Amino acid sequence: MGAFAAGGIAAEMAKFEKLARGSEASCKKAVKAGGQLLAEKLSAAAPVRTGALAASIKAGAVKYSAADGYYCEVAPTGTNAEGENLAKIGNILEYGRSNMPARPWFVPTVDSAVEEVNSAIRETFQAAQGKD
Repeated sequence: MGAFAAGGIAAEMAKFEKLARGSEASCKKAVKAGGQLLAEKLSAAAPVRTGALAASIKAGAVKYSAADGYYCEVAPTGTNAEGENLAKIGNILEYGRSNMPARPWFVPTVDSAVEEVNSAIRETFQAAQGKD
């Protein structure tokens, strides 16, 4: 009869931990790539008067939450030469005011870029994992 030996579980657990660390790094890299692509798309679509709004659109740091997983915020940052918040200016342009019509640019750009951004995330993750 064959013998059953239970041993080496520590080595197997170490392999799993190494895979998990590699997956975490791959996820962060992939999300950052998707965020940067979306930032480029939004910068190209932003209404241009001075160019400050388009130049201010950045992909933030990759963060993690149990509810949402890995993510990065892509938004206008900083202020213009007059000290006005560029995110607020982008919002006003997107939705308008009582005396100014809306000029949607943010939501339509995000909607049209979803597939391309998801594809970039998937490709970057697979490349980081060493898969085709």
